[in-house]
Order: sequence, then structure tokens, then C-alpha cells
Amino acid sequence: MTAKLKPWKLRAADYSKPGWHTRPTVGYELMFEFLRLSPSYELARKANQEGLTEDDKKLLPNDFNQVLKTYKLLGNVQRYLFRSWWLKRGLKVFGNPHSKPKVHKFGFLPHGVDVSPDLVMDDLEKILSDTRRDEGLGSTLLISVPLGRRKGEVLKEIGRLLDAQVDTSASATAPLIKLEGQRLRAKVLMNGIRLLWIKAAKPKWELWRLGAMARLSKTYSQELDPKSPRKASDKIYDRDMMSKITYRALLKFEAVAENAARGKFPSDAPVDQVTFDYPQLAKIIQRKNMWEDQEKKRLLDAYEARLALKLQLVAEP
Repeated sequence: MTAKLKPWKLRAADYSKPGWHTRPTVGYELMFEFLRLSPSYELARKANQEGLTEDDKKLLPNDFNQVLKTYKLLGNVQRYLFRSWWLKRGLKVFGNPHSKPKVHKFGFLPHGVDVSPDLVMDDLEKILSDTRRDEGLGSTLLISVPLGRRKGEVLKEIGRLLDAQVDTSASATAPLIKLEGQRLRAKVLMNGIRLLWIKAAKPKWELWRLGAMARLSKTYSQELDPKSPRKASDKIYDRDMMSKITYRALLKFEAVAENAARGKFPSDAPVDQVTFDYPQLAKIIQRKNMWEDQEKKRLLDAYEARLALKLQLVAEP
């Protein structure tokens, strides 16, 4: 089965559903994965589903109410595959509460015929009364496109009209959570997730081994083997430099995870974060991975059963 057909893989169409749409970006999935690693967000999950122990309450950050607000919007990310979570919660939190604006045809004027305005009024009224309202009442340019001319010339003229028109569109209702910044460094953030995963799996590893395994540096990751003997006398300088890079990266990406729990992503701003208990995080990741494997098998079995039934129906006379 190709990745495109796997039922847990997000489709391009999943970013725009009736009444909701947003710009496609991997940023939403990256935030989802960082939330899974945040100790503050895990405390919010426990507070909602199990109740906090006295020891848990001692760990609560000063702004825990903000974490609870984020949890109320985004829910338990440990028991959802990303696509299921996105369709149930993500799109309604990160999206605009309107259908994606489209280009609409509302009339046709036949050649050589003097047409009454009544011919197009019904279609225009439908767009103004229904379609445009569903799309958030954004700025719309009404133009007359002559047929019979070269397509390239017409498109150039339309382009000039669009360039000359000032866009005054504004979403009537802003998304409940917006990604921060103009540029999303997806590869860097993915390396950060990988670093926290590895730290959880190998909490006693030296910093340079973690950094080399997480491929934090193009230079030093290529020079260092994370599984090399502890007493190796070579590569001392490389190990030292990688340790410094890894130390800074751990602080950075722990802050990214904790800011995500406050609805801020991607951000490594200072935050009153909970200390990362990596052995405990490893248990959370292991339980999540086991559940994911079972859920993917369930979805795949259901998909293959539907496909077999469809083929059987097609084959029947």
C-alpha cells in the first residue's frame, strides 16, 4: 500500500472542509508531536482524566491555567493519530471558520445578444447572499472576461487587475491558535523532536552521543559515531563541540515543547516549564507507540476489508 492510501496519512483536502479551511503546513503536525513531549501538557491530561496527586501539584507551573486552556482546545494527543486528531480538533482550532474562497462563475453573455441584467441577477444574488457569506465576506473583485481572445492575453489583463486591487480581506473570526513567525524551519524542529526522543530512550548517554544520533550538526554528526567506545582518545574536540551544541539544543527544544503547551508554536521563549523526567517520558512514548501500532493495524484492516468488499461488488454480475 502506498503512503498516499494509508488511512492515517493526511490528505491535502483535509486542510479545507465544509465551513473550515487553513493553509497547508507541516507546522501543525510538528506542534502535535511537541505537545506529546511536554511535561506540562501531560499534567493537564492527568488533571482532566485521572486527577493530580499531591506530588503532581507540587510540579505545576505558575501559568498552568494557560496549559489547561490549550488542553481544552487540543485534547489528549497521546491517543490520537495525527489525521484523526486534525479532523476532530485541529482544523477547528487552527482554521478559519469559513469555507475556502473560490473563483465562481455567475453568468454567461452570448455573442451578439443584447442581454437583460435579469439574466445574471439570480446567480449574482446567490453568490452575494449565500456563497460569499459562507466564505467569510472577503474582498471580491467582479470582472467581465471576454471570450474569443487569446487565453494568455486575457490572463495577463486579469493579473494586472488583481495586482492593482488593494486586498482589504480580513477573517471575521481569527483562528483560536495561530502558528508563530513567518518561516517554519521544519527540519530543525524535527531534529529537536528526535533529540528529545533519543534523550528519553538513552537518558544516561553523554551529550555528544545524543547530538550525533539526532544529527544536530552537519559537521560533527558526520565525524562522530554515537556508539563508539567511551574511552576513545580521538575526536575529543569534536565531542566537546557536539556536547555544547546538544546542551543548547536540549534547552531550546524543551522550551519549544513547553511553549506549545501554552498554545505558542514554534517558540523557544523563556517559560515556567516543568522539569523533563526523561525515564518517565520514555514510558509515555512506549505506551503511545504501542497504541499507535494497534490503531494503525485496526485502520488498515478496516480499509482492506472495505476495499475487498468493493472489489467483490464490482465483480458480481
